[in-house]
Amino acid sequence: MSNLAVKYKKQESGIEATQNASTSVQSAKVTVIEKLLYTAFVAFLLYVAIAFIGNKAALYQVNTEVSQLQKQIDKQLQTNSDLKAEVELLSRYERIAEVAARLGMTIDANNVKGIGQ
Repeated sequence: MSNLAVKYKKQESGIEATQNASTSVQSAKVTVIEKLLYTAFVAFLLYVAIAFIGNKAALYQVNTEVSQLQKQIDKQLQTNSDLKAEVELLSRYERIAEVAARLGMTIDANNVKGIGQ
């Protein structure tokens, strides 16, 4: 080939390369709206992740408080049960009669009234 033909082929291949490069640059170019959408999506994902972790932490704290309250309730129920048993023990008729006899009290049949009378 002549020197002129070689230069012409180089120019054509250069034009095609430039067109291909400009086409690839244009297709890879990200618009401002796309950047905003990507940023908003990433921000939304971060917000969701942080909110999820915060909710888990709050749930853990509430569960801990519920557990502590349940322990207090169980302890109070045991105390109440013990006190009821003590009341039943102290309110037996034999014990009351013994304490009354110690204090010098007597049962007078004339002063005793039944509930149904």
